[in-house]
Amino acid sequence: MDSQEKEIEEAALILCSMKHAKVDEETALEIEKARHFALKKLQFQKPSSPPSLNHHRKHLVSLVPPSVAEVIGKCSAPIEKRLTGSDTQENQVRLLLKHKDVIQFLHPLLRPSEVDRIKKRGMYVDVYDCHGKMYQMVFRLWGLKAYVITTRNWYEFCTDHGLEQVLDWVTIWMFRHNVTGRICFVINSERRIVSRAVRPVFDFPVSARKKRTKSCSSSDSKRRRLNYDDE
Repeated sequence: MDSQEKEIEEAALILCSMKHAKVDEETALEIEKARHFALKKLQFQKPSSPPSLNHHRKHLVSLVPPSVAEVIGKCSAPIEKRLTGSDTQENQVRLLLKHKDVIQFLHPLLRPSEVDRIKKRGMYVDVYDCHGKMYQMVFRLWGLKAYVITTRNWYEFCTDHGLEQVLDWVTIWMFRHNVTGRICFVINSERRIVSRAVRPVFDFPVSARKKRTKSCSSSDSKRRRLNYDDE
């Protein structure tokens, strides 16, 4: 046991013995000062270092063929997404990613100049599937609340892998090519069994739904009154 651990143990024993002790005002002030100093010291301790960008590389390398694995440099944490209708439609040709996910998982791998380019005009990237096939796409900011991986090649990717909304999930990794330094992606797809039917989503808001329901109920009442009058 080193000296620091010994001091901590002694302090803990003293505190336990003082739990029910009565102290005078001067001693109470000294204890409060010591507590305040200890808390302040903890606040200014150096934070632990963030996880390495290579933390997820080992898993990614195991999913792709050697021809792709050998060019994977630094790697991001993966983003997982359940495909929506707009992700798989031919007229949309883009995979939509949440803004907060891109900031949290992908931005740590990007240089400031690359972040700026992605926001302004987009950046060409090589996207690999888990068989090693490469598709060239564009990674860019979409409005203010999302990012997209886009071009006609995204729809080709969906067609090649038979991707369907709701049924399929994709996992997206970003990595830096260890020869060219380019930003690349690996996208893996997985079909998961849907345990329950997905209910259709109404396009009109809840307030409109209530109004419509009330209107229908009102019409039904009128019909019933008319039927009673006929009788």
